[in-house]
Amino acid sequence: MSISQNFPNTRPSLNLNFARSKTLDPRITFIRIQTGNDASYVDEDGLIKYASANEPRFDHDPETGECLGLLIEEQKSNLITYSSDMSQWSANVSPIYADNDTTAPDGTLTADKLTGNNSAADGRYIAVTISTNTTYTVASFIKPTDQPRTRIGVYSNVDSWYGNVDTDWDANGEPTTDNSVGASNIKYEPYPNGWYRVSFQFTSPSTINGDVSYFHMPDRTISGKSAWFWGAQLETSSFASSYIPTEGSTKTRTKDYPTISGTNFTDFYNSSEGTIYVKYNIEGSYATDGFNRIFEVSDGGSANRYTALLRGTNQYIYEGGWNATLNFNISLITFGDFYTYIMGYKENDFQRYTIDRNGNIDGNTDTSVTVSSFTPTELNIGYEAINDNRQLNGHISQLVYYPARLSNSQLQTLLLQ
Repeated sequence: MSISQNFPNTRPSLNLNFARSKTLDPRITFIRIQTGNDASYVDEDGLIKYASANEPRFDHDPETGECLGLLIEEQKSNLITYSSDMSQWSANVSPIYADNDTTAPDGTLTADKLTGNNSAADGRYIAVTISTNTTYTVASFIKPTDQPRTRIGVYSNVDSWYGNVDTDWDANGEPTTDNSVGASNIKYEPYPNGWYRVSFQFTSPSTINGDVSYFHMPDRTISGKSAWFWGAQLETSSFASSYIPTEGSTKTRTKDYPTISGTNFTDFYNSSEGTIYVKYNIEGSYATDGFNRIFEVSDGGSANRYTALLRGTNQYIYEGGWNATLNFNISLITFGDFYTYIMGYKENDFQRYTIDRNGNIDGNTDTSVTVSSFTPTELNIGYEAINDNRQLNGHISQLVYYPARLSNSQLQTLLLQ
């Protein structure tokens, strides 16, 4: 049978193509409580922009300008009190400092320049408070001027304990890791105008003595080398979330809540049968409690719902619901890559398909699902309604709902389109 014959004749009653439209369907209620510029995203020009309270963020690839879709993140805090104003940081040894010296990744003239004036430990430092035995992510924007070796990180002045990355910048401004101490998952994300967001993770020791500082350093080995720095971030996390600017105190970006409920939900939803298709990615590791939601259909409680989620270090996709737990096969994914998920449901007839990072289709059937066991009232997109910090931590590119249980061949056709 041809693909055209397999393609469904049923029209979707909900088609949320966030990556293409870059708009929020009026049926969606979007909540993110905040004050000031707490929530950032990358616009199509590659520049960092700031969203207002309850404003959705349609994020873009900073290098290509491609829209990634609706960004949905859990709550995170930047523990650095002055993220982009190193005039508020302390100097170590004697670096040459130039305030607001070039255009930053958000288009403002706020990026600061550091030039090594001593071959030892020139740099600027700011005090931070961290806990023991905790995983943190360090992230800063760096732009080299004359191929220096830069260093960013966190250290304790008594224990001489470090979590840091040294980066060598070649003649083309491309980064390579020269050395690191206590760092893992080192990442270089290119931004326009020669900027990179450099990030890594470290785990604090069981004992911390003395003061702890976050630092930026230009070349430690040759005097006179320079680099621009901007947007320092330290967060309790195993991945770098979107930039959270600070201006004198730590700051928290609250959770994203996109929901369709009430008549906006019941007008498109069919309780007896249906099909849900989602294209999504997850940008980093799992939310605080795991169980990163792709979507959830619920009656507002924890007992009656069905959901697709990413769970645990093995990156399973799980389904749970209809007063039962549907734990299906592993579906390995790679952070940052986009994947498709589709499920069809009907009384005693549940089928789902996913594609893993190796291009393999993973499909499972459950013939015991009783969809008549409850009447849902809402669709939660990329989060779980009952538990905090179970956001996707990624992007929903598209979510489509058909008010009919499509055939298995049609499900696979949509999965592969």
